[in-house]
Amino acid sequence: MSVPEAIAVQLMNGLFTSVPIFLGGIMNISAVAAVAASRHPSAAFIGWLLFEIALGMLRLAILVHGRRAIRAGRTPPCLLSALLSCVWAGSVGFGTYLCITSGDWVLATIACLSAAAMVCGICLRNFGTPRLAAIMVFLALLPCVVAGLRTAEPIMPIISVQLPIFFLTIFSASYSLHRMMVSRMTALNDLQRSESLNQTILQASPDYTLILDPTDRVIFCNRPNSADSDQDSLMGREWMGLLPEEDHALGIQALEDAKAGKSANLVTHHFDASGRKRWFDIIVNEICDGSGRLIVVSRDITHQKKSEEEAIWMARHDALTGLPNRALLQDRLDQMLDDAGPAMTGALLIVDVDNFKSINDTLGHDAGDALLCAFADHLRAAAAGDDIVARTGGDEFALILAARSDAEVERTAEKIFERLREPFAHGGRLIDCGASIGASFIPRDGKLRSEIMKAADIALYAAKAGGRAQLRIFEPAMMVEVDRHQTMIASARYALQCDTIIPHYQPKISLRTSQVVGFEALLRWRDRDGELRHPGLIQAAFGDPVLSGPLSERMLERILDDVGHWVRAGIAFGHVAINVTAADFRRGGFVETILPRLGARGVPPSCIQIEVTETVFLGQSAEDVKDALRRLSDHGIRIALDDFGTGYASLSHLNQFPVNLLKIDRSFVEKIGSNADAEAISATVINLGHCLGLEVVAEGVETADQEMHLMAMGCDTGQGFLYSKAMPMEDVEAFLAFRSRTVPRRERLASG
Repeated sequence: MSVPEAIAVQLMNGLFTSVPIFLGGIMNISAVAAVAASRHPSAAFIGWLLFEIALGMLRLAILVHGRRAIRAGRTPPCLLSALLSCVWAGSVGFGTYLCITSGDWVLATIACLSAAAMVCGICLRNFGTPRLAAIMVFLALLPCVVAGLRTAEPIMPIISVQLPIFFLTIFSASYSLHRMMVSRMTALNDLQRSESLNQTILQASPDYTLILDPTDRVIFCNRPNSADSDQDSLMGREWMGLLPEEDHALGIQALEDAKAGKSANLVTHHFDASGRKRWFDIIVNEICDGSGRLIVVSRDITHQKKSEEEAIWMARHDALTGLPNRALLQDRLDQMLDDAGPAMTGALLIVDVDNFKSINDTLGHDAGDALLCAFADHLRAAAAGDDIVARTGGDEFALILAARSDAEVERTAEKIFERLREPFAHGGRLIDCGASIGASFIPRDGKLRSEIMKAADIALYAAKAGGRAQLRIFEPAMMVEVDRHQTMIASARYALQCDTIIPHYQPKISLRTSQVVGFEALLRWRDRDGELRHPGLIQAAFGDPVLSGPLSERMLERILDDVGHWVRAGIAFGHVAINVTAADFRRGGFVETILPRLGARGVPPSCIQIEVTETVFLGQSAEDVKDALRRLSDHGIRIALDDFGTGYASLSHLNQFPVNLLKIDRSFVEKIGSNADAEAISATVINLGHCLGLEVVAEGVETADQEMHLMAMGCDTGQGFLYSKAMPMEDVEAFLAFRSRTVPRRERLASG
């Protein structure tokens, strides 16, 4: 039969085991040889005795050496030992042959009995090596067969018949013992390997493994990366006592399911020796051996639980500021509305960072992110302990306050404004950060979350429309303004989509010569009914980040096309003034855009004026605007400062920025002749402009009396309904022809 190598080695090493049988064999055959030599002191018997003694000593030495080699892990001299064993078996047969043929039947009987005993010893000691045992038995008994045939006693030849049968019986028994031993050793070896594998699996497994007896007490425990003493501490303990009290019901159910033949599962926790909370996923099964024992496998899922908790936290919080996000805010609002009674229980504040896009565009996203984090800290500091502060997206934040009156909301808003008055420092620069706040009450302003949020959004819009950096609490009347705002946005979007943005041109008249010196381009658009409308009806779109750019771009294209047509037609229109906002400069590339377009249309830069308001000189982008205006001026494009005196510009701006013209706002011009202060301001602006070498243009001239006062003040140019309303491009040529045929101004006044 096939024997595994490891077992074959063990069997071969059996040559060096069974020392009592080995010694008994040597002493027994030596004793028989001694008896034979004493009864028949012939050379043959004496030689046999001496040979047995010498061979026994040699074999004993080899046995001792082999056992030492096995203990040391070395290979013993198996071949030499087997060879000497065969020599010894042959010597036993030879001696027995001498005894049988000696005619001494007493000696022959002793020798035969000894030979039989030797054969039994050979089979018992060498069944692990059955071939060796067979050879040794053959060598020991074959001489006996020959001796039986050579004796004079007639009955002795029967030995020659009996011994072969004995041979076969011994061989069969030896091989049977060998197979039994190999099977046993193979089973033991497999069992040891299995136990070793199981132990390795248990030691390598990250899971905790327990075996419970039928009374649910721990009788086996394997805890990964723990000492035996830690494992022994659980032995004999009831498994339910290892679970937290709140999970006992789950544990009892798991045990019942497992004993019913089902696989049970539960998730529980416990606190380790350091006080840390650890989570475990536990599976309980019955061991299928009829013993009623259960196996409990517990996997540490603490890391997984933490990851899940972090994922849940991230799904409900803003990654940049760490604040709750819109989803968590909405859940909190829903909960408050579900629990709300008739009385007010809280308020929702929506807070928007003023001019955040400008800061982000001019200083970079790093500055914008840092500003948002600082803004979040200010909101946290202003809120009470139970209030919720959330970032709902972009530069918009929200607070849920436990407020029941306008006064409480106003106090919180004032805390926010007070903290925002401290400039924010980034990259060595101080940045002013303001905020607009809209508030609504729960549940006064809606029964649904969407209604509460919409009301706060409407209030926020009102705060922005009212000048920013203020709080507005929702009132139903605000809906009208929101509807108006939405209507403006929708109208502007329609005008862009249907390409109904049309520039009109209002003439600018020299007050000294009454001649047309140029035009100002003004936006007009047609509604769904084809009616021509003023820009005031889409005013909200000019502040919309999505629509303002396309509106300016569409106007600029149309104006340059018209101016190019007039230049090619040789029409003396003077110049066209184009209004440019701070947003147009913030978008960047304005200079790089307009100059190539002028060149492509063959329009000299002197035919274009750029009109800006004082707001472009303010804010973080003032330096960029200054650079853009200077480059335009260097190319021959004149710069006009519109609405002078109504904003926040200082006189230093007139020196810092390349301004060529000042425009007196219509709010002053319309009061000339009826308001002394308006006349004084107008005269001062005119004198200031002339002192600085600037041309002065008066807007909104509607009466001849206003014109007379402006002429007396020395104003250079007038613009208004007195001369003409804004006209489409097609009417400009006819208007210029009409003005060229009109008598000089002084003659017209004299004849009037």
